[in-house]
Amino acid sequence: MNDMHALARRAIIYALPVYEMARMRSSSTLRKTPRGEYADAQGGPESLRRWINLFSHSRRLLNASDRRVVTPNNDTLYTNAWLDISQGPLCIHTPDTGSRYYVLGLIDIYTNPFAHLGTRTTGNAAQKFWLFGPQWQGEVPAGYTAVPCPTDSVWVLGRILAHADEDMAPVHALQDAFAIITPDGQPAQRVYECSVQPQALPQDAATFVRVVNHEMAINPPPSSDAPELQAWAALGIGIGPGLPAPTDQGLLQQALTATLQELDTPTDADLQGGWKAAVEVQDNFNGDWLTRARVARAYIGILGAHEVLYLLAFRDSQGQVLHGGSHYKLRFPPGGLPQVGAFWSLTLYRKADYLFYDHPEQRYAIGDRTPGLSNDADGGLTLWLGHLPPHQPSNWLPAPNEAFYVAIRLYLPHAVHQQGLYHYPAIERIGAGYMVSP
Repeated sequence: MNDMHALARRAIIYALPVYEMARMRSSSTLRKTPRGEYADAQGGPESLRRWINLFSHSRRLLNASDRRVVTPNNDTLYTNAWLDISQGPLCIHTPDTGSRYYVLGLIDIYTNPFAHLGTRTTGNAAQKFWLFGPQWQGEVPAGYTAVPCPTDSVWVLGRILAHADEDMAPVHALQDAFAIITPDGQPAQRVYECSVQPQALPQDAATFVRVVNHEMAINPPPSSDAPELQAWAALGIGIGPGLPAPTDQGLLQQALTATLQELDTPTDADLQGGWKAAVEVQDNFNGDWLTRARVARAYIGILGAHEVLYLLAFRDSQGQVLHGGSHYKLRFPPGGLPQVGAFWSLTLYRKADYLFYDHPEQRYAIGDRTPGLSNDADGGLTLWLGHLPPHQPSNWLPAPNEAFYVAIRLYLPHAVHQQGLYHYPAIERIGAGYMVSP
């Protein structure tokens, strides 16, 4: 690898999360408000105008028909908003959620989950938050909790616990009570011009450079990163006026293609049994740009590890890629289930697109709230993965007949998980012992 290719690779790894955040903003913001007001009534489907500073809510648990968020969960309803606080502070009001777990994760344009508002940090009582950008100076009003934001563009990705078989009306009422207002108490919603279409995957170098330069200009990176960005100026990637055109568009395209392939290649497990810790970020990636890029590529929008701990497995306990043509089991020994303050789940995804597998059972996750699970004779719990149903279908997580991966989510994980003391169950590939159901 020559020096310029290596430089381009590093710049792309740094900037990819910015591109994916821009794409996510255009994908997950509203073209039309719940009252029917269009952000661009004349622009048609190609318009990039969207409503920001306005909450939107998923009204059901996500399933295989949903394609906006990669590696989504099937445990919570999502509440989503994109903020622009370049014009001054904004206020978020939240309702009293009683005993129901919720979190509003705040993510900056570089995908750092810099703040978590909700059950763990601020409690379930009604709250008022004052969000302000890096340039704002002033007094935070009495009764508000200050939330400093490292960039003026902020993604608010909320999660509120829900059960598939419960009456969703009370949950919807809680969602509707979340509000974003201006300091003088008015609705904060306004129209915003996004920088890229949601379907514009980061494959084209010219589009990639245009989008990341635009976003970094309005959301400057930390000053500690400035020396790196100066080195990338010759590539045409960076911020500020007068950036040169890329000296070698072909080199950038080659580096982009190669880097995306690198990021999409499953890495070896770093825990026992096939498991890999997805990320150990708390509120900032702190210079680990490669991890940040992998997160942006495959599971953008994750929260800090004190809030949610994510474990991924692309391979079994023998290092072989997980594939629905084989059969697997995971056994939790007696007393060995995950230890959490909220809940845990095991979710399965297609490797091809990082989304749920569409199948008749419509079971996308198994966890501590799944009805009808059968314990082993000794009190342990065995879960089965495979394309065909096992002899114990109540404990089965269906897989496509192709490559797949699984994720364990631990909401409010106990110290045993955060300190690396918990033994995760091996993903064992099995043969006849699977006993396929007739």
